[in-house]
Amino acid sequence: MHWLQAMFASYVPEIADLIGNRQKYGGEYKGEHGKKHIVVCGHITYDSVSHFLQDFLHEDRDDVDVEVVFLHRVVPDLELEGLFKRHFTKVEFFTGTVMDSLDLSRVKVSDADACLVLANKYSTNPDAEDAANIMRVISIKNYSSDIRVIVQLMQYHNKVRRSN
Repeated sequence: MHWLQAMFASYVPEIADLIGNRQKYGGEYKGEHGKKHIVVCGHITYDSVSHFLQDFLHEDRDDVDVEVVFLHRVVPDLELEGLFKRHFTKVEFFTGTVMDSLDLSRVKVSDADACLVLANKYSTNPDAEDAANIMRVISIKNYSSDIRVIVQLMQYHNKVRRSN
């Protein structure tokens, strides 16, 4: 019985982290009234996010007074979390998926200026990557038909399908 208690005790910090992260990245987006925000989903990794933020938040851009809300089903690792913390005034992260209308509601997709779907440019199956991103677009458009959606697609022939 003591070994069971010891084993359980060893998992307590991990369980606390899981619960804490769920609360930490749960909830809903509460942007400032009148301030613009965009929602970014799809392939969310340190590399994809850092490249996106370098371009999007570049000082040469005219309109950088926009909050970036990331939505992804996986809690960010330490490296990605550090990146979010460095840009904490402009960036928020929420766990969830654009395939769930409750998650779309939590990040206020209907109020967003745009929704971006990032592709995994290193995918070994670009057609499958494009298919997954097209499904994300369909889900977003079903939830909010008038939102502007910008999607990265890997294969040119899939761009024709997207416009239909």
